[in-house]
Amino acid sequence: MKENGLVSKYTIAQFKPHVNKSNESDVKNELNREFNQQEQLAVVVSDLTNVRVEKRWHYICLFVDLYNREIGMLFSKVF
Repeated sequence: MKENGLVSKYTIAQFKPHVNKSNESDVKNELNREFNQQEQLAVVVSDLTNVRVEKRWHYICLFVDLYNREIGMLFSKVF
């Protein structure tokens, strides 16, 4: 390749600056790391993810009550 003056397109790093502002929003820290709560259902936290089960995607949303650590779940078939 050098003898013929050929250059691969992939030899040059093509860095594209990426601006991600998802974590820069002005959201108050309401919980302030106080994970031990004195009242039931005063603070409920959640997490949403998708998993593949038997060749189909599903949403799973977990809810945790910080008072007694009870877990609730919402399960939905996507496609």
